[in-house]
Amino acid sequence: MKRINSDTLDGTSPEPEDCGSLPTKQELALRAVISHPTLKEAASAAGISETTLWRYKQDAEFSRRLREARREAVDHAVLRLQRASNDAVTVLHDLMMKDDAPAAPRIAAARTVLDYSLRAVEIDELRRQLEELAEFIRVRQEQDARDAVLEEYDR
Repeated sequence: MKRINSDTLDGTSPEPEDCGSLPTKQELALRAVISHPTLKEAASAAGISETTLWRYKQDAEFSRRLREARREAVDHAVLRLQRASNDAVTVLHDLMMKDDAPAAPRIAAARTVLDYSLRAVEIDELRRQLEELAEFIRVRQEQDARDAVLEEYDR
């Protein structure tokens, strides 16, 4: 089992931001949790017991940082997927257009292209609706705050 120390990190995961806000042992544990598949392995890699790791996870700052680190890891994975998506579309397109390929794979490629194209449109529409809803909520909260001030002033 590879042990994590303060000088080295397993390069497969992005380093969490704001590394100075936790004690060194907790920083090592945080990095171990995001780079190992099980808590047992993470605890071993960080040089702590599973019980200690469990206690760290109960700490509000450690938990916040862990959520942040996981979010960054997912963001990193999504970025990699987005970079690879152009190549994937090219493969699907080439297969779909290949006249000498059997019909079943060509049809499957065409369906995949259509399916993901429709999903992208749906996601964009949902994003637009969420943005409109968030703006509506923001405006409503501002109005409610002004109304509360006016009510208080009238008393």
